[in-house]
Amino acid sequence: MNINKNQLQSIHMRRGVSISAILVACVTAIVVVIWVVPKNGTTKMSSLGAGALYEVGRGGFEITVLTSGELSALEQVNVHNALESNAVIIEVVDEGAKVEKGDVLLRLNDEAIQNAIRDAQNSVTTGVNNLEGSTANLAINKKKRDSELAVKQLSIDLAELALQSWEMGEVIAKRQSLDLAVQTAQKDFTRLSGKFESSLKLYEQEFLSKDELDRDEISLLNADAQLKKALLDVKVYNNYTYRQEKQLKESDLRQSKDELDRATERSGVEIQSAEASVLTSQKQLDNKQEGLKKLQDQLEMCVVSSPASGMVVYASSLGEGRWEEGEPIKVGKKLHRNELVMIIPNTEQMVAIVKVNEALSGLIEEGQQTTVVCDAFSDNVFKGEVVSVGVIASGGGWRDPNRRDYTIKIKLSENNTVGLKPSMRCSAEILVGMVEDKLFVPIHALHRKRGIVWVWVQKDGGFEQRAVEIGDFSESFTVINSGLDEGEMILLREPPQNMVTHTLRSEEEL
Repeated sequence: MNINKNQLQSIHMRRGVSISAILVACVTAIVVVIWVVPKNGTTKMSSLGAGALYEVGRGGFEITVLTSGELSALEQVNVHNALESNAVIIEVVDEGAKVEKGDVLLRLNDEAIQNAIRDAQNSVTTGVNNLEGSTANLAINKKKRDSELAVKQLSIDLAELALQSWEMGEVIAKRQSLDLAVQTAQKDFTRLSGKFESSLKLYEQEFLSKDELDRDEISLLNADAQLKKALLDVKVYNNYTYRQEKQLKESDLRQSKDELDRATERSGVEIQSAEASVLTSQKQLDNKQEGLKKLQDQLEMCVVSSPASGMVVYASSLGEGRWEEGEPIKVGKKLHRNELVMIIPNTEQMVAIVKVNEALSGLIEEGQQTTVVCDAFSDNVFKGEVVSVGVIASGGGWRDPNRRDYTIKIKLSENNTVGLKPSMRCSAEILVGMVEDKLFVPIHALHRKRGIVWVWVQKDGGFEQRAVEIGDFSESFTVINSGLDEGEMILLREPPQNMVTHTLRSEEEL
């Protein structure tokens, strides 16, 4: 009976059992000669009735790592609930349905949002009216300020003109009038003084009567009084009247300027208050409009469309490995904010997500070729390539806390034409190396004790126990570096005691 090694490995991948177990079962059941033909050599196994022999040969075999996991889409889109509250499903697409980009996936109850939008629209209208009122009030205050300041500025201008008119007109005219009065009184006094002296001489000569002399003296006294009065008027004006009038004119100007300053400050406060009212109204309106926009966005999110083409998978179906499985997606289910509702995987290109024990993870590299078999399609063998190796190991959980596995992602080379789906169980064989032109034997022919590896070698009509040094190995074969020669026959199981010719007895040997 001829069994090809690759066929055995294919059987292993399809049924998920180890190659060693298959070989042991075959050896136990077969009582005839078994021939095993590796890639680059031929070995013979002769029948011994109760056992099986294997002829040590030179050749090659593949070094592979067997693992298992599940399928996943290379690309997928997660669909989350974007509503902040009251997200109740009223319509949902069937799980497993094929959808195109833009197709409706689910609809959420929007009644509460519609009511909130109407209230927000009324609030926005009120905000617009408040803003318009505040803006109009600001404009009125500015016009009032401009009018009042114009009046105050006019008062200042009039006060300045009055001051200039007084200084350049009234003061000069008054002083000219006072000077004229002094000059007139001075001339009149001088004239009357000379006349009185003449009259006094004429009276002494009795050319003039006493009464006429008295009249001339009275005229002189009046002229003297007028001169003194004119001089006094000049003094009073310069020392008192001029200063008083100047202070009054300057005071009027200063008060006008102070009124302008007070009006400017008062109107500034009013305008500042009006501007603050406008800013407050604008901010309130902005907040209300933002709230309305947010509600409108929320309304749009009540209809969830597919962001990509693919197959619908409910998030509740992804409960494996969780502490508890979520409530199934259905009409009437209430969703939480940002809750994952479903995923849309692109099933045209699939990947196998498998786990490799940390002891073997160092053998796995990106770009290594693989074969993948899905449990649901055991007759199909898919070629693949390692595209990523996890950088952090995951634990085995409470069942095996000491276990550490690395996640390996394998991209299938062919497009999905047979109906592969995410989460389908699969097994994978990763080619990590090749052995060529080496002596090798089936790995189940080896025995171990106290660090010594040996095989049963046919010799002298029986079997002797011989220590060997092994090299690279796979799930099925191991390289023999020393201890065996090509063509020797080895036993694939323990020999009967009556056929044992030699054993390793010493501490050095065993």
